[in-house]
Amino acid sequence: MSEPDFIICDECDSPVYVFDWQDGQIKNVMCTSCGNDKPASFTTEEEYGEMMAGSEHYGSGSGNWSE
Repeated sequence: MSEPDFIICDECDSPVYVFDWQDGQIKNVMCTSCGNDKPASFTTEEEYGEMMAGSEHYGSGSGNWSE
């Protein structure tokens, strides 16, 4: 995998543009929004999109809000 332009913090869903990428992995990073500095707690835009596509929390549910 080539180095992404940005990664997304799993703690607060903020994009992070400054990080160290080596051998297809995040090596060093810090989210300036929430302070998360655990590389395993970040995803690429592609991985994030796949997670959200299967998550009802982000709108893949029925969408029926009528009473």
